[in-house]
Amino acid sequence: MSNKRLLFIPVSSPEGIGEYMRSLLLAQSLQAELADSLDIHFILNKHTSYAKDCPFEATLLEHSATKELDFVCDFIEQFKPDVVVFDCAGRAGHMKAAKKVGAKVIFISQHAKKRAKGLKLNRINLIDTHWVVQPDYCIEPLTWAESTKLDMFPLAHPRNVGPFVTFASCAQKRDVLNRYNLVSEGYFIVNAGSGGHVLNNLNCADVYFKAALKITKHTGLKAVVVFGPNYKKAIPESDEVTCLASLQSTDFLALMSQAKIALLSGGDTLLQAIAVQTPVVACAISKDQNTRLDHCVNAGVVIKANLDIDEITTKIAQVISEPFYNEFVAKYSQLDNTHSFDVITNGIKNMLIGDR
Repeated sequence: MSNKRLLFIPVSSPEGIGEYMRSLLLAQSLQAELADSLDIHFILNKHTSYAKDCPFEATLLEHSATKELDFVCDFIEQFKPDVVVFDCAGRAGHMKAAKKVGAKVIFISQHAKKRAKGLKLNRINLIDTHWVVQPDYCIEPLTWAESTKLDMFPLAHPRNVGPFVTFASCAQKRDVLNRYNLVSEGYFIVNAGSGGHVLNNLNCADVYFKAALKITKHTGLKAVVVFGPNYKKAIPESDEVTCLASLQSTDFLALMSQAKIALLSGGDTLLQAIAVQTPVVACAISKDQNTRLDHCVNAGVVIKANLDIDEITTKIAQVISEPFYNEFVAKYSQLDNTHSFDVITNGIKNMLIGDR
């Protein structure tokens, strides 16, 4: 019996890496489970920082897949995938090409604007499954118009499946602490996304690093700053702060799960921190992060700060003070603990092997 073919088309832009990392983790998990019975392929923008390091077979484009409609459609026709995963990406033409060769089409979205793309009328009967990688409390409900469309037309109903988290094992947690000479809850972790975000003409990773220096002097906690793969300058050398260019996802989660507190952006790592029950102070460093961050603030599980070193330092100190800290952590146990990694991995696996 020939191998099943799985194609990943994540949003692939120089600014972002979250969608690619999600697709990569899914691919690695499925490969580990299905071993030699699966052929995996990626379509990526060759100008991204990660494209040439993709461990799977990959077709590298001059632009994003969105801008190369015909090329991507031709590739789908030739590759003949059994399942195509569009992570916050995919034009209707791509989906038509996938359905034409008999593939199952999966659409993953992560906020209301992307979710709305999966509900366009040109997607009728094209999407088989639409997963939204957000918890219910973190995304606004469907609009009246969207609900009406779902009632009237055969569109895939978006399903909120929670944050995308791959939990570290106990051995991984011990290893990462030993590697960086840390003790559980004796440090805080800092990350401003991919490292390339600029706000008010300031590189956000630089601001976070300076905040980390001030916080560690103020609190006595050690600091671990992860600058991100899109950070273009030399990584600073510091006796007070452990500075890392980037981390594997499981190592990052292992560090975050054992940190006293995290200073993050309003991106995917925000929900990962909530999932591992690490208190968070976060700044919205891009336009699409404000809504998500406000939802988390309203749920009482995140403290929001402006991109200002003094304000960030003050709010970190506020969170780690007692009894505020214990009351803050207790709120996490009241949340829905659904996490999308297992839901999506098992869903794709069932699509691939369900007809055997």
